[in-house]
Amino acid sequence: MKVALVGAELEENLGIRYMASSLEARGHQVQIIPFNSESDMEEVVRVVLSHSPELVGLSMVFTSRGREFCRLAEALRKGGYSGHLTAGGPFASFNCELLLRDFPAFDSIALGEGETLICNLAENLNDLSLIPGICYRRPDGSLALNPSTNEHDDLDRLPFPRRTTFHSYFGKPIASILTSRGCWRDCAFCSINAWYDRVGGKKFRMRSVDNIVSEMKELYDLHGVRIFNFQDDNFFLPDRSQALQRFESLRDKLAQEGVEDIAIAIKARPDSITRESISILDDLGLFRVFLGVENASENGLANLNRRQTVEQSLNALEILNDFDVHLAFNLLMFEPDTVMDDLLINLRFIERHLDNPFNFCRAEAHAGTGLEERLKAEGMLLGDYFGLDYRLKDPQCEAFHQVVNYAFFDRNFSDFGLHYFNMQVDFTYQLLRRFYPEVLSESLRGAVKSFIKETNLDTYKCLCQVYDFIESADPSNRLELQAFAADMRAVVDGRSRHLHSQGERILNALNYAYDRRSQGSPGAWPARERAVEALQAGFASPYFGMGGPEQGAYTLRSTEASMGEADIFGLTPVPIPYHLFKSQLSRGAGR
Repeated sequence: MKVALVGAELEENLGIRYMASSLEARGHQVQIIPFNSESDMEEVVRVVLSHSPELVGLSMVFTSRGREFCRLAEALRKGGYSGHLTAGGPFASFNCELLLRDFPAFDSIALGEGETLICNLAENLNDLSLIPGICYRRPDGSLALNPSTNEHDDLDRLPFPRRTTFHSYFGKPIASILTSRGCWRDCAFCSINAWYDRVGGKKFRMRSVDNIVSEMKELYDLHGVRIFNFQDDNFFLPDRSQALQRFESLRDKLAQEGVEDIAIAIKARPDSITRESISILDDLGLFRVFLGVENASENGLANLNRRQTVEQSLNALEILNDFDVHLAFNLLMFEPDTVMDDLLINLRFIERHLDNPFNFCRAEAHAGTGLEERLKAEGMLLGDYFGLDYRLKDPQCEAFHQVVNYAFFDRNFSDFGLHYFNMQVDFTYQLLRRFYPEVLSESLRGAVKSFIKETNLDTYKCLCQVYDFIESADPSNRLELQAFAADMRAVVDGRSRHLHSQGERILNALNYAYDRRSQGSPGAWPARERAVEALQAGFASPYFGMGGPEQGAYTLRSTEASMGEADIFGLTPVPIPYHLFKSQLSRGAGR
């Protein structure tokens, strides 16, 4: 049977790719069609109609894009598609009956993980009653829901996800990979528990190390992959000693298979981080960690059911910064019971951690989460299934949230906003440091680190300005709040444009250093020539602080004056070999 799978492909969509390989293993023909934004809709419809698949599956994972996928389903029908149209993913699953009721374009909705389910669907389209784990419309128009018979307990039995093309950084292909499914915690804003309660199966399952190594070796040998982005909700295990043993085994077996000189990115909870485990992962090539700090207030952590402490977050940040990886975190500063003291605590946390890229947002009440259940019980839930909403109980905190949500909309919530760009700059620097340390200098390092700090400091200062205003404002005065929010947005957007231009110059300098790698180490270039080249090329120049020229831009006071400074702007041009950094770290690890 011909099957088309449609979903976001900004990164590799592992859900779709696992389904594709499972279908192909059973003799079906599969086409993956990217649907990254609503602007892709016409092309998706054209491709589907031109290939005439008997089955089309839509990957409806996120609530924020739910309406887009529904409009795509309607566009496919309007265009003349008459085959079976199904959808899957958390959003579709939790709202299966509502979607089938409100959108006749859909024939069925999948309830759980898709590998076996999509194969059963492809092979039983004439009798949907035979398919476990599906909600569908009977011929008479009534809805039926077939319970799931469990998820895959043995992940090693699944074929590796289908691979086609790869993104690359500095000539190094990157691939997404999963070593586990599910999670062993129960955070109030996460729907994983509800997902497995609905579809059955173990809440947390792992692949064997041998199976992971086999996939990584295949990607390494056949596709030249050198960067592995682990998409596990938490790369660690509940038991720290077991996690350490697993990481040691992964490191040793990859080395035995000749999978070396790689870089890995992971996600982790703060309470999982130990110096010993990060040391092993550093041997593997750890360059990026997205750390689930979530809230800096003990009260906020308890309300979010994080089951972690602020002290654990501080310890994790210290350890990861000691290893000098790209470390980014998110703060769920706003949740229903937030009070002004909680916000102040989070502001102090930001103040003390300006070295690492971060963003902030509100804990959302997605379908199936503990937060949704609590708000519904309290009569606070607003909106509909395409976007559940609520108001913070404290009027001042709600006013604070509304102001910063508007003022920081582009900087903080856009995929192309300054906070994500801040992460991109550090991400790029850390990859160069892993693969091409010889092209880096202390000047480039200083430019990257200063840019991160200046971006974070500007966000912190603006948030503090909002706090001071809200503390003395009347939260019921809508006109005053709206006027202040508009003024703050103009300030934030203006500064964002200025900071973004600084970051672009630094990215250009990093790319320039990479492009010059074949011409010898930058440490061998005369300092005067390097500075002049950087200026002529429009690349990064020294930073002189917030009171310097152009209010903190990376500009020279004057070419002649700066040329006389020792080691160019007081920074040594000598590269930073990673093995040297690591040996210095080892000597200081006993403190």
